[in-house]
Amino acid sequence: MERLKQRRKAMHYTQEQLAELVNAKKTTISNYETGYSSPNNEMLRDLADVLHTTVDYLLGRSDNPVSLEAAGAQAIPDFATRKDVKDFKTFLNQQEVMFDGVPLTAEEKARVLGYMESMFWDAKRMNKRPKRDSES
Repeated sequence: MERLKQRRKAMHYTQEQLAELVNAKKTTISNYETGYSSPNNEMLRDLADVLHTTVDYLLGRSDNPVSLEAAGAQAIPDFATRKDVKDFKTFLNQQEVMFDGVPLTAEEKARVLGYMESMFWDAKRMNKRPKRDSES
């Protein structure tokens, strides 16, 4: 699992440190990273949690290494309609996140998008409030 190794290094963990955090042995982590063995579902979830990523990223089914939860994202609010969720996904996919003309790393982008998500849902919530009749 090359992505496990990449993520471990991005988080500045040694194999030994990661093993300790997921209650495993260093050789187990080494075996996962070299592809000699594969983690079971529970271990995969534990690794994703410790590395602030998703199981999908570790398995190669997503290219975003940072989970939205780790980036400070919030759950989809109860008031959100299907259209709201579709609008939100469109909103996220349209974002080219840069700072001073320099693209952000995936982790930095995920954090920024987490904040933007909060603002998006706040705006949607405000737009769904009943409007007061203006007084003359």
